[in-house]
This record gives sequence, C-alpha cells and structure tokens, in this order.
Amino acid sequence: MIRPLILALAAVVLPAAAEVRLPKVFTTGAVLQRDRPVPVWGWATPGKKVTVKFAGQEKSTEAKPDSTWQLELDPLPASAESRSIEVAEDGGNQLEFKDVLVGEVWLASGQSNMELAVNGARQEDQDLAKSGQTPLLRLLTVPKKVSPYRLNDFEGSWQQSTPENTAKFSAVAYFFGRRLTEELGVPVGIIHSSWGGSRIEPWFADEGFDGIEDLQEMREFRNARTPGTQKYDDAMRRHLAATRSWVDNAERALAEKKSLPAQPAAPPMLQVGSNQALGTYQAMIHPLVPYALRGFLWYQGESNVGEDLLYTLKMEALIKGWRKQFNVPDAPFYYVQLAPYNYGDNRQGALQGLWIAQQEALKIPHTGMAVTMDIGNPGDIHPKNKSEVGRRLSLWALADTYGKQGIVKSGPMFESYEATGDTIRIHFKSAPTGLATRDQKAPDLFEVAGPDWNFKPATAEIAGNEPVIILKSAEVQQPTMARFAWSQTAEPNLMNKEGLPAAAFHTHWPDEPGMGRNVARQRPFTSSDPNRSGWDSGLTDGNWWSGAGTCFATGASDQFPKYVTIDLGRSRPVQAVRFGVPGFGSTKTVVISLSEDGKEFQEAGKQEFAGKTETRKELRFDKRNARFVRATFPDHHERQDNYSENHSFLSELEVYGPAN
Repeated sequence: MIRPLILALAAVVLPAAAEVRLPKVFTTGAVLQRDRPVPVWGWATPGKKVTVKFAGQEKSTEAKPDSTWQLELDPLPASAESRSIEVAEDGGNQLEFKDVLVGEVWLASGQSNMELAVNGARQEDQDLAKSGQTPLLRLLTVPKKVSPYRLNDFEGSWQQSTPENTAKFSAVAYFFGRRLTEELGVPVGIIHSSWGGSRIEPWFADEGFDGIEDLQEMREFRNARTPGTQKYDDAMRRHLAATRSWVDNAERALAEKKSLPAQPAAPPMLQVGSNQALGTYQAMIHPLVPYALRGFLWYQGESNVGEDLLYTLKMEALIKGWRKQFNVPDAPFYYVQLAPYNYGDNRQGALQGLWIAQQEALKIPHTGMAVTMDIGNPGDIHPKNKSEVGRRLSLWALADTYGKQGIVKSGPMFESYEATGDTIRIHFKSAPTGLATRDQKAPDLFEVAGPDWNFKPATAEIAGNEPVIILKSAEVQQPTMARFAWSQTAEPNLMNKEGLPAAAFHTHWPDEPGMGRNVARQRPFTSSDPNRSGWDSGLTDGNWWSGAGTCFATGASDQFPKYVTIDLGRSRPVQAVRFGVPGFGSTKTVVISLSEDGKEFQEAGKQEFAGKTETRKELRFDKRNARFVRATFPDHHERQDNYSENHSFLSELEVYGPAN
C-alpha cells in the first residue's frame, strides 16, 4: 500500500511532462507586473529547450531532469495593449496566451470578509459593480483546496471584469482594484485566494518564522509535523523502516501463533484544514509562487479573536513568509482591522486585544491598516459596506506604494497622553486638518481611570484645531489613564476631517508607562496542585475578574507549599510583577521568584494578603533575565468563607519587561 501512495503523491507534485505547460496563473487575459523582472515557469520534456516570447523579448532555458523550467522576462512598462505570450518547446508543442496586459498585480487573501462576493455586499455596491465593465481590471480566483504538501498548480483562469464575472468575485478586492485603475490609469490584476472561517495558521509559509524569537517553539513544533520538511520526512522514513520490520515480526508471530507486536505509530502531522494549522498556503498560495506582483491585501482575524499580541507575531510570520516566497522583501501588505461585533458576553476584551494586535502590526515595515469602526455591524460579523473597505485599502496603496500626493490614508491614531490634575489630554496623529465627529456631537466612548484601573465614562472635547481630545470625569478626580472605544460593539463617532474613523486605544495597554509590556499575557503555566473544578485557568488571560475560568485557583490538597509557574517562552529581561487575589478565599502569603532554567529560582519579593479582601500588589526590581516566573503559596489563612482554606487564589499574574 505504501508504494502506490508515494506514486500518487509524486503525480500530484510533479505534473506529467512530454509537452511544455505553464501553471494556471498564466492564461489568456493575464496581467503581468510592470517595472520588475517577470518570472515565467512551467514544465517540459527534460533537457528540451523552452523559449518564451512577449512584447519583443525572447528568452530561453532548458527543462531540468524533474521537468521544471523557469526564466525571467526583463522589466516591462505598463501597457493596456492586448499582446500574446508565446511559449514553445524545441521540437515540441507551442502555447499562446492572448490578451495579456502589463500593470499592477495584487494578491488578496483572508477569511469570509475577504471572500464575501460583490453579490453579497450592500445593494449600493452591487449596483456600482453592475454599472459597466472595468476594461483595465482583470480578476483571478484560486479555488478552495487544502493539502499537506506544497502544490505547484491550481484550476482557474484570468477573467475580464464584466458585471457577470465581478458578481462572484471578492467585493473588497474588486473595489480596491477598480479604484487603482481609476487613479493610476494602468491595468490592474487582482488574484483572490481566501476561505471563510480560516485561521491565520494554515496560510503560513513557515520560512516567515525566521528571526521571530517568540515563535521559535511554534516553528519547531510545526517543522517536525509538516510533510515535506526534513524533520518530518526523516521521521517518516524511520517509521517506514520500523513498519517493514514490524510486518516481518508480525508475520512470524502469526505463523507461530504468538501475540502480535504493537504496530509502530506514525509520526504526528499537523491537522490539515482551513481552520487548522496547515493546508491553505500549500494549495492556494504556493501554486502562485513566484508570480511577479506588487503587494498583498489581507482581511482576516475573526477566527483568531482572543489571541491578543500573539496575533501580531503571527502576522509578522505570515508577511515575512509571503514576501520571501514571492521574492518581494519590501512588498506592501495592507490589511483590514476587524469591525465591531458581539463575540459573546463571555469574550469581552477579546476583540479589543485583536484590534491592538492589528495596530501593533503597523510597526512591520511597509504595512497599512484600514480601520472599519464606523462601517461595521455589531450584529453581523459580515458587514456589507465593502466598497468603502476597498477604498480605504486603496488610500494606503495610492499614498505609500504609488506616492500620490495629498492623500490622507488613515484616521486618527493614538500618539500620546498627558495627565494633569482632573484632566487627560489625548494627542492623535493622522489628523492633518483636525478632528471632527460623524454626527457633529461631542466625541463619545472615552473612559478614564485612576491607579485602581476602575474606568468611568468621560466627557470629551476637541481642542480647537489641534489633533487633541480633552477628557474629564466627575467620577475620577485625578485620572491617570484613558481608553477609547474599548468595547467589542463600540461604534464611536470620532474621525478626522477627511472622514476616516479613529482607532480604539488604551493608554496603558499593551505597554504600561514605566513598566513595559506584560510578557506573561496568555503564556502557559503549570500548577503543582491542579484544580479539577474549572479554576485551573485565568492566571494569564489579561483580566482581573473573579470567577471560574477567569480567576486561578489551586486544588484543595492540604499539602503546602504549593505553586504555579508561568513559562515566558524564552529567557527575557523582566523588571516588574503585578499580581493579586480576589475578595474571597483564604490566600495569605504569595512569594514571587524567577528562574532562567526552571530549576534554580531566586525570590523577587512577596506579599501578605488580608483575608477575604480583593487586593493587587506590584513588585518592581532591577531588570534581570528570566524565562520562568513562579508564585508560591507557603501558607494560608484560616477558612474565610465557603471555599476550602486549602485553595490558593490569584486573580491574575502579570510580568513586565521590554516589548522585544
């Protein structure tokens, strides 16, 4: 059974030779990228000369022993002239792809909000798309498919942007491309490859993990479980050898009427699927590599809501991987920040965390983010105003990629704050002509808090023509922090005078002034006395709530001391720890200690908590390296309430250090 499987896989990976052939990204009606070398590749009879002709150029190469070949056309200027690509194998067949244009090529991907077609958008968008053909716009859709192996081709073809073809195409990608043709006056090709409900993980090209320290464990895990990698293939070869030996031993045991030996287990493989860890890059992106293109569009994140800043790292890996694969290290990557939506009352804070993660990704060079706080629908995860999403993405491209002057590409973004007396002043960037509101009312959905983090609604006033908001609250006499639109259903009215909405922010998250970043957020931990009643979680979830699932507790063993240890993933500098107990239980003494190896711990400080009193404690110390942070419970109060005195509770444990 093994040999037929291997032969079948070989047939998938290596297309039949005997005649020259190109992948389906080259068809009649294609758009080639202007102003950069254009790779052309395919398959032919091994050793045969292959010649490509286009726009007065003629390039040749020889097919390799595995039937593959590749060459490059010299950079081409933009042209709306309908011309043909001619490809011929020496002494063999000839191909011709007609009506090929030269201009700008973009790859659009993500999940359902990118996949949503024009015929599923609002009626105004559908009517606009039906208003006529866009002659300079060409469309290509990669069909849905998953594979554990990197495939080299797909089924599809370029199409003209007629109302009929457009109706079934990604609305966001279509309106982005349409706007570029109108503004640039050159042909535009949009390749659409997305899958509703998909997570970010199966879209990874794992080469993108290089240099991202906090994802090295993830990379090693994936590397050992991804078919085609050296580690996985070596493990599979060992498994096959062990299986052959097992077959011999099993046959002998059967003949001798003895117990059969246990069959060797196959090496573990990542789960394949659009919402799993593997598969969509392999089948829906890799077949396009290395097609020449300008940049990428991305609309995804709903399936990763709740990951907070881990999503930023995953975006970095995605971006780096795609840029490497397409050999465009500085390619623009423009993405959509998720719109407000009610993900459930038990998930408050999850969407806000992803908003900030998406904003943090702006630190990756050559990225841009379209904010959609004002055009979402908290009751519909698929807001229908897609033409405006496409337009906002196009603003980034026109301003940053194409250098168009006078374009404001983003709405107001938090820059800094000043807390003085009973007032906080918020300074914004990306408001060159000032701030305004959509409804001409005072700015809404601002909150302030003091050192206790107890946020209260604040009145907000625009400071004249300055990009500044002045905040006050009668409930907080001396505010020290502020936040804006900090709700998953927030639809704030603040914008710049160009009509682009402000993005949500929190002055003390993800980086707290004077302390740095909570590097323990959502990191794994282990307890010496696990709780079996639903309280063995919540220690690093980012909130201080006091219920099962959000507040941590040990088990009820009467053996003390007991402890819980957080793994930060790697040794890193830390300088502060914040922890606290809820207003119930018998937790008394908590000792915080640090370690680089998980064996030798050094005490950083401790706190004696009063019984049945909600309290937070902050320890600051000289910066030191640690990978493991441990909270030890050496003793406890006498029983305080209906909880056993043998439980030890922590509402949260935060560890602060530099962001990188």
